[in-house]
Amino acid sequence: MLRSVASLALVLFVLFANLASGLHFYLRDGEQQCFLEELPQGFFVTGTYKTEEWRETDKRYVENPAITVVMTADDNAATHRVMNQKGSHQGKFSFTAGNAGEHTICVQAQGAQAGGWLSSSVVKFTLDISIGEADDGGRSAIEKIKDISLKIKVLNAQLEEIKTEQKYQRERELEFDAATSSIKRRVIYWAFIQLGIVGAVCYWQLHHLRRFFEAKKLV
Repeated sequence: MLRSVASLALVLFVLFANLASGLHFYLRDGEQQCFLEELPQGFFVTGTYKTEEWRETDKRYVENPAITVVMTADDNAATHRVMNQKGSHQGKFSFTAGNAGEHTICVQAQGAQAGGWLSSSVVKFTLDISIGEADDGGRSAIEKIKDISLKIKVLNAQLEEIKTEQKYQRERELEFDAATSSIKRRVIYWAFIQLGIVGAVCYWQLHHLRRFFEAKKLV
Protein backbone atom coordinates (compact mmCIF):
# COMPACT_ATOMS: atom_id res chain seq x y z
CA MET A 1 0.00 0.00 0.00
CA LEU A 2 1.40 3.34 -1.11
CA ARG A 3 1.46 6.18 1.38
CA SER A 4 2.58 9.76 0.95
CA VAL A 5 2.43 11.78 4.17
CA ALA A 6 3.37 15.15 2.73
CA SER A 7 2.76 18.79 3.53
CA LEU A 8 -0.96 17.93 3.27
CA ALA A 9 -0.81 16.86 6.92
CA LEU A 10 0.18 20.35 8.03
CA VAL A 11 -2.60 21.94 6.00
CA LEU A 12 -5.19 19.57 7.46
CA PHE A 13 -3.89 20.15 10.96
CA VAL A 14 -4.55 23.90 10.66
CA LEU A 15 -7.97 23.28 9.16
CA PHE A 16 -8.95 20.67 11.75
CA ALA A 17 -8.03 23.11 14.51
CA ASN A 18 -11.28 24.89 13.65
CA LEU A 19 -13.17 21.57 13.84
CA ALA A 20 -13.89 21.70 10.12
CA SER A 21 -11.80 21.49 6.96
CA GLY A 22 -12.21 21.73 3.24
CA LEU A 23 -9.44 21.04 0.71
CA HIS A 24 -8.65 19.44 -2.61
CA PHE A 25 -5.67 17.54 -4.00
CA TYR A 26 -4.82 15.46 -7.05
CA LEU A 27 -4.41 11.69 -7.50
CA ARG A 28 -3.82 9.14 -10.25
CA ASP A 29 -5.40 5.71 -10.60
CA GLY A 30 -4.39 3.49 -7.69
CA GLU A 31 -2.49 6.26 -5.92
CA GLN A 32 -3.16 6.63 -2.23
CA GLN A 33 -2.91 9.87 -0.30
CA CYS A 34 -2.65 9.73 3.50
CA PHE A 35 -2.47 12.29 6.26
CA LEU A 36 -2.16 12.27 10.02
CA GLU A 37 -4.61 13.86 12.39
CA GLU A 38 -4.47 14.22 16.17
CA LEU A 39 -7.91 13.34 17.49
CA PRO A 40 -9.35 13.25 21.02
CA GLN A 41 -10.71 9.92 22.18
CA GLY A 42 -14.26 9.15 21.07
CA PHE A 43 -14.69 12.18 18.83
CA PHE A 44 -17.01 11.70 15.85
CA VAL A 45 -15.53 12.52 12.45
CA THR A 46 -17.80 13.04 9.43
CA GLY A 47 -17.15 14.27 5.94
CA THR A 48 -18.04 14.37 2.27
CA TYR A 49 -15.89 13.84 -0.80
CA LYS A 50 -16.11 14.37 -4.55
CA THR A 51 -13.86 13.32 -7.42
CA GLU A 52 -13.48 14.85 -10.87
CA GLU A 53 -11.35 13.52 -13.74
CA TRP A 54 -9.30 15.75 -16.01
CA ARG A 55 -10.81 15.56 -19.47
CA GLU A 56 -8.17 16.58 -21.97
CA THR A 57 -10.68 17.07 -24.78
CA ASP A 58 -12.69 19.51 -22.67
CA LYS A 59 -9.66 21.00 -20.89
CA ARG A 60 -11.46 20.82 -17.56
CA TYR A 61 -12.34 18.50 -14.69
CA VAL A 62 -15.60 16.57 -15.06
CA GLU A 63 -17.40 13.98 -12.94
CA ASN A 64 -16.92 10.33 -13.88
CA PRO A 65 -19.25 7.78 -12.19
CA ALA A 66 -16.81 4.98 -13.11
CA ILE A 67 -14.37 6.16 -10.44
CA THR A 68 -14.50 4.35 -7.11
CA VAL A 69 -13.02 5.70 -3.89
CA VAL A 70 -11.50 3.69 -1.04
CA MET A 71 -11.21 5.45 2.31
CA THR A 72 -9.58 4.09 5.47
CA ALA A 73 -8.85 5.45 8.93
CA ASP A 74 -6.45 3.79 11.38
CA ASP A 75 -5.95 4.35 15.09
CA ASN A 76 -2.15 4.44 15.18
CA ALA A 77 -1.86 3.89 18.93
CA ALA A 78 -3.97 0.74 18.90
CA THR A 79 -3.00 -0.30 15.35
CA HIS A 80 -6.71 -0.70 14.75
CA ARG A 81 -8.68 0.26 11.64
CA VAL A 82 -11.71 2.33 12.58
CA MET A 83 -13.01 2.90 9.02
CA ASN A 84 -12.75 0.94 5.79
CA GLN A 85 -15.13 2.28 3.16
CA LYS A 86 -15.45 1.84 -0.59
CA GLY A 87 -17.84 4.09 -2.45
CA SER A 88 -18.69 5.82 -5.68
CA HIS A 89 -17.05 8.90 -7.17
CA GLN A 90 -18.73 11.06 -4.51
CA GLY A 91 -20.29 10.36 -1.15
CA LYS A 92 -20.06 10.64 2.63
CA PHE A 93 -18.05 8.94 5.36
CA SER A 94 -17.89 8.87 9.15
CA PHE A 95 -15.99 7.17 11.96
CA THR A 96 -15.39 7.48 15.68
CA ALA A 97 -11.85 8.13 16.86
CA GLY A 98 -10.37 5.30 18.94
CA ASN A 99 -7.73 6.16 21.49
CA ALA A 100 -6.61 9.75 21.85
CA GLY A 101 -3.71 10.45 19.52
CA GLU A 102 -2.70 10.20 15.90
CA HIS A 103 -5.02 8.69 13.31
CA THR A 104 -4.04 8.02 9.73
CA ILE A 105 -6.69 8.82 7.13
CA CYS A 106 -6.08 7.55 3.59
CA VAL A 107 -7.94 8.02 0.32
CA GLN A 108 -7.45 6.20 -2.96
CA ALA A 109 -9.01 6.65 -6.41
CA GLN A 110 -9.49 3.59 -8.57
CA GLY A 111 -10.66 3.09 -12.15
CA ALA A 112 -13.41 0.78 -13.38
CA GLN A 113 -10.84 -2.02 -13.62
CA ALA A 114 -7.18 -2.44 -12.81
CA GLY A 115 -4.93 -0.75 -15.33
CA GLY A 116 -7.94 0.86 -16.99
CA TRP A 117 -8.35 4.18 -18.64
CA LEU A 118 -7.88 6.08 -15.38
CA SER A 119 -4.22 5.07 -15.09
CA SER A 120 -3.11 8.06 -17.14
CA SER A 121 -5.73 10.48 -15.82
CA VAL A 122 -5.47 13.00 -13.04
CA VAL A 123 -8.28 13.03 -10.48
CA LYS A 124 -9.17 16.09 -8.46
CA PHE A 125 -10.23 14.98 -4.99
CA THR A 126 -12.32 17.46 -2.96
CA LEU A 127 -12.63 16.63 0.73
CA ASP A 128 -14.65 18.30 3.50
CA ILE A 129 -14.21 16.99 7.05
CA SER A 130 -15.91 17.97 10.31
CA ILE A 131 -15.05 16.86 13.81
CA GLY A 132 -17.96 16.75 16.23
CA GLU A 133 -18.28 16.17 19.93
CA ALA A 134 -17.39 12.89 21.52
CA ASP A 135 -19.60 9.99 20.53
CA ASP A 136 -21.66 9.00 23.57
CA GLY A 137 -23.24 5.97 22.00
CA GLY A 138 -26.44 7.84 21.25
CA ARG A 139 -27.12 8.66 24.91
CA SER A 140 -27.55 12.39 24.20
CA ALA A 141 -30.09 11.59 21.46
CA ILE A 142 -31.92 9.26 23.86
CA GLU A 143 -31.95 11.97 26.52
CA LYS A 144 -33.32 14.48 24.01
CA ILE A 145 -36.03 12.00 23.00
CA LYS A 146 -36.90 11.42 26.67
CA ASP A 147 -37.06 15.18 27.25
CA ILE A 148 -39.33 15.65 24.23
CA SER A 149 -41.47 12.71 25.36
CA LEU A 150 -41.80 14.25 28.84
CA LYS A 151 -42.81 17.60 27.34
CA ILE A 152 -45.40 15.84 25.18
CA LYS A 153 -46.81 14.08 28.27
CA VAL A 154 -47.03 17.41 30.10
CA LEU A 155 -48.80 18.99 27.13
CA ASN A 156 -51.20 16.04 26.93
CA ALA A 157 -51.95 16.38 30.64
CA GLN A 158 -52.59 20.12 30.18
CA LEU A 159 -54.88 19.39 27.23
CA GLU A 160 -56.82 16.89 29.33
CA GLU A 161 -57.18 19.51 32.07
CA ILE A 162 -58.42 22.03 29.50
CA LYS A 163 -60.91 19.48 28.12
CA THR A 164 -62.14 18.70 31.64
CA GLU A 165 -62.52 22.41 32.41
CA GLN A 166 -64.38 23.00 29.14
CA LYS A 167 -66.69 20.06 29.89
CA TYR A 168 -67.36 21.45 33.37
CA GLN A 169 -68.07 24.89 31.91
CA ARG A 170 -70.50 23.40 29.37
CA GLU A 171 -72.28 21.54 32.16
CA ARG A 172 -72.49 24.75 34.19
CA GLU A 173 -73.86 26.61 31.17
CA LEU A 174 -76.51 23.92 30.67
CA GLU A 175 -77.44 24.10 34.35
CA PHE A 176 -77.60 27.91 34.14
CA ASP A 177 -79.76 27.76 31.01
CA ALA A 178 -82.08 25.26 32.69
CA ALA A 179 -82.32 27.44 35.83
CA THR A 180 -82.95 30.56 33.71
CA SER A 181 -85.71 28.81 31.74
CA SER A 182 -87.31 27.60 34.98
CA ILE A 183 -87.22 31.11 36.47
CA LYS A 184 -88.77 32.57 33.32
CA ARG A 185 -91.59 30.03 33.42
CA ARG A 186 -92.24 30.79 37.10
CA VAL A 187 -92.25 34.53 36.44
CA ILE A 188 -94.81 34.06 33.66
CA TYR A 189 -96.95 31.77 35.84
CA TRP A 190 -96.78 34.24 38.71
CA ALA A 191 -97.72 37.10 36.38
CA PHE A 192 -100.83 35.19 35.23
CA ILE A 193 -101.71 34.39 38.83
CA GLN A 194 -101.35 38.07 39.77
CA LEU A 195 -103.52 39.09 36.82
CA GLY A 196 -106.11 36.52 37.91
CA ILE A 197 -106.10 37.81 41.48
CA VAL A 198 -106.37 41.45 40.32
CA GLY A 199 -109.21 40.49 37.96
CA ALA A 200 -111.04 38.61 40.74
CA VAL A 201 -110.62 41.55 43.17
CA CYS A 202 -111.91 44.00 40.55
CA TYR A 203 -114.93 41.79 39.83
CA TRP A 204 -115.69 41.42 43.55
CA GLN A 205 -115.42 45.19 44.11
CA LEU A 206 -117.68 45.96 41.16
CA HIS A 207 -120.20 43.37 42.30
CA HIS A 208 -120.13 44.74 45.85
CA LEU A 209 -120.57 48.32 44.65
CA ARG A 210 -123.48 47.33 42.48
CA ARG A 211 -125.26 45.63 45.36
CA PHE A 212 -124.52 48.69 47.54
CA PHE A 213 -126.02 51.05 45.00
CA GLU A 214 -129.03 48.80 44.53
CA ALA A 215 -129.54 48.66 48.28
CA LYS A 216 -129.44 52.44 48.46
CA LYS A 217 -131.72 52.62 45.42
CA LEU A 218 -129.22 54.73 43.67
CA VAL A 219 -129.51 52.74 40.49
